Amino acid sequence: MALVTGANKGIGFEIVRQLAKEGINVVLTARDATRGVEAIESLKKQGFQNVNFHTLDVSSQEFIDALAEWLHTTYGGIDILVSTF
Repeated sequence: MALVTGANKGIGFEIVRQLAKEGINVVLTARDATRGVEAIESLKKQGFQNVNFHTLDVSSQEFIDALAEWLHTTYGGIDILVSTF
Protein backbone atom coordinates (compact mmCIF):
# COMPACT_ATOMS: atom_id res chain seq x y z
CA MET A 1 0.00 0.00 0.00
CA ALA A 2 1.28 3.44 -0.94
CA LEU A 3 0.47 6.86 0.46
CA VAL A 4 1.08 9.97 -1.64
CA THR A 5 0.77 13.39 -0.01
CA GLY A 6 -0.33 16.48 -1.92
CA ALA A 7 -1.52 14.30 -4.76
CA ASN A 8 -4.66 15.97 -6.09
CA LYS A 9 -2.77 17.47 -9.06
CA GLY A 10 0.54 17.65 -10.86
CA ILE A 11 3.40 15.32 -10.07
CA GLY A 12 1.66 13.83 -7.02
CA PHE A 13 -1.40 12.93 -9.08
CA GLU A 14 0.75 11.29 -11.74
CA ILE A 15 2.67 9.31 -9.10
CA VAL A 16 -0.66 8.00 -7.78
CA ARG A 17 -1.72 7.07 -11.31
CA GLN A 18 1.53 5.25 -12.06
CA LEU A 19 1.50 3.32 -8.77
CA ALA A 20 -2.13 2.34 -9.30
CA LYS A 21 -1.28 1.27 -12.85
CA GLU A 22 1.24 -1.16 -11.34
CA GLY A 23 -1.55 -2.69 -9.22
CA ILE A 24 -0.55 -1.04 -5.95
CA ASN A 25 -3.31 0.13 -3.60
CA VAL A 26 -2.78 3.89 -3.27
CA VAL A 27 -4.12 6.50 -0.87
CA LEU A 28 -4.13 9.99 -2.37
CA THR A 29 -4.05 12.80 0.19
CA ALA A 30 -4.80 16.49 -0.15
CA ARG A 31 -5.63 19.39 2.16
CA ASP A 32 -8.73 20.28 0.16
CA ALA A 33 -11.29 17.46 0.38
CA THR A 34 -13.18 18.65 -2.70
CA ARG A 35 -10.06 18.56 -4.86
CA GLY A 36 -9.04 15.22 -3.43
CA VAL A 37 -12.41 13.65 -4.17
CA GLU A 38 -12.35 15.10 -7.70
CA ALA A 39 -8.90 13.58 -8.25
CA ILE A 40 -10.07 10.14 -7.06
CA GLU A 41 -13.18 10.35 -9.25
CA SER A 42 -10.97 11.16 -12.24
CA LEU A 43 -8.75 8.15 -11.54
CA LYS A 44 -11.74 5.84 -11.08
CA LYS A 45 -13.16 7.04 -14.41
CA GLN A 46 -9.82 5.98 -15.92
CA GLY A 47 -10.46 2.49 -14.55
CA PHE A 48 -8.39 2.60 -11.35
CA GLN A 49 -10.34 1.01 -8.52
CA ASN A 50 -7.30 0.58 -6.27
CA VAL A 51 -7.20 4.25 -5.20
CA ASN A 52 -8.64 5.92 -2.12
CA PHE A 53 -8.64 9.42 -0.63
CA HIS A 54 -8.02 10.85 2.81
CA THR A 55 -7.76 14.49 3.80
CA LEU A 56 -4.33 15.51 5.11
CA ASP A 57 -2.82 18.82 6.14
CA VAL A 58 0.81 17.96 6.93
CA SER A 59 1.12 21.07 9.13
CA SER A 60 -1.58 19.79 11.51
CA GLN A 61 -0.79 17.09 14.06
CA GLU A 62 -4.53 16.43 14.38
CA PHE A 63 -4.79 15.56 10.66
CA ILE A 64 -1.62 13.46 10.83
CA ASP A 65 -2.88 11.49 13.83
CA ALA A 66 -6.29 10.90 12.21
CA LEU A 67 -4.66 9.67 9.01
CA ALA A 68 -2.26 7.38 10.92
CA GLU A 69 -5.16 5.80 12.82
CA TRP A 70 -7.21 5.37 9.63
CA LEU A 71 -4.25 3.81 7.79
CA HIS A 72 -3.59 1.41 10.65
CA THR A 73 -7.25 0.39 10.88
CA THR A 74 -7.89 0.20 7.12
CA TYR A 75 -4.59 -1.14 5.77
CA GLY A 76 -2.51 -2.19 8.77
CA GLY A 77 0.10 0.42 7.85
CA ILE A 78 1.89 1.60 4.71
CA ASP A 79 4.67 0.19 2.56
CA ILE A 80 5.47 3.22 0.41
CA LEU A 81 5.37 6.91 1.34
CA VAL A 82 5.78 9.63 -1.28
CA SER A 83 5.72 13.20 -0.01
CA THR A 84 5.17 15.83 -2.70
CA PHE A 85 4.72 19.07 -0.79
